[in-house]
Amino acid sequence: MSAPRQPPESSLFRPLLPAGVTLAEMPPAAADPATLPPEEQALIERAVDKRRREFAAGRLLARAALAEARIAAGPLLPDPNRVPCWPAGMVGSITHCNTLCAVAVAPAARWLGLGLDVEPADPLEPRLLPMILREAEFARVDALPPELRAIGGRLVFSIKEAVYKAIYPSCRVFLDFQQVEIAFAGDDGFVADVLVPGAAPRGFERIHGRFRVAHGHMGAAVVLPAD
Repeated sequence: MSAPRQPPESSLFRPLLPAGVTLAEMPPAAADPATLPPEEQALIERAVDKRRREFAAGRLLARAALAEARIAAGPLLPDPNRVPCWPAGMVGSITHCNTLCAVAVAPAARWLGLGLDVEPADPLEPRLLPMILREAEFARVDALPPELRAIGGRLVFSIKEAVYKAIYPSCRVFLDFQQVEIAFAGDDGFVADVLVPGAAPRGFERIHGRFRVAHGHMGAAVVLPAD
């Protein structure tokens, strides 16, 4: 069964991704866990319905995106670190919040890593901000345009999540939010400095990416070229 797809005009992530990266998006509520292969159903048999649908959306979209890229894929199972085991020669990223799930896949020959993160376009609780933001980032959030300022803390959270998803599968170094520092660049760009040696692939200690706020969501995307 193919996954239902977001119409192109309502895509959050497509404007953030280059050609050659295949994208699929859908609301988790539209996913039916009963359509998953038994091996995937076994991973969520004790989960609550919300978690089951989020997981199902990610797996259904992953197979839809891989099929669009002409890659056959069976069950997409996690490794011991809970990273999805993508088919040989492919990299990918899965993200979801309550109302949107997105998956991107691309050939590993062209792209070293992908990182997506989606969040609701709502402010974080103030008590969480000191855990997410480094000292310099508070001023950078305060300097954002007025329409972004109130949600800037969650935007930094989303960007750091996307950075981590792009680099962790290659390097397997755990990072907390204080070990990556974000600066905004232009209207929709960011630069992320990974502050822990060896946590990012060589040459990617400073990572560039893009973000977008639309349709009630915020999305951050990181694409690491292989050459």
